[in-house]
Amino acid sequence: MLNIEILKGTRLNAIGRAAAMCWISLGDLIEIESRSGLRTVGQYALDVDCPWRIRCNSKILLASTDMFEPASTHQHDETFEWDIQGNNLFDERVVMLCNNEPIITVQSIELSPTNDLKIIFSNNYILEVFVCGSTDVEQWRLFEHKKSKDDFVVTGCGLVKN
Repeated sequence: MLNIEILKGTRLNAIGRAAAMCWISLGDLIEIESRSGLRTVGQYALDVDCPWRIRCNSKILLASTDMFEPASTHQHDETFEWDIQGNNLFDERVVMLCNNEPIITVQSIELSPTNDLKIIFSNNYILEVFVCGSTDVEQWRLFEHKKSKDDFVVTGCGLVKN
């Protein structure tokens, strides 16, 4: 199983979403084969399906519920659809958050007894992921793109052994 400590020192490449799941790209850039051809991704991916936030000191910069809030360009739009790329506050703020100048790296990682995750980055950003279920439904997952059987998977029941 992948050791989460492997992320120390890795570079933050990008943050995005697939529907309401947040994905975070970390590590050296590599090329992988996908259904649409070759694409460039970080060596590691963190997929988060539970509440999370990114903060700097006491200011919350981006959070999971931002996906359901309209972007500034859609504030008074009665036809707001959160799941269309570019429509929501997450899509708007993530662009500003991820300009990566200078390069942002993982400084430290903490796991609580309930597998809540805290990643501290070099620019004083802190990612906090909160496990919010008590069943075996997946909450978050860390995986390496080139290795399919080493995923670090957390559910409300704990760490899933692969």
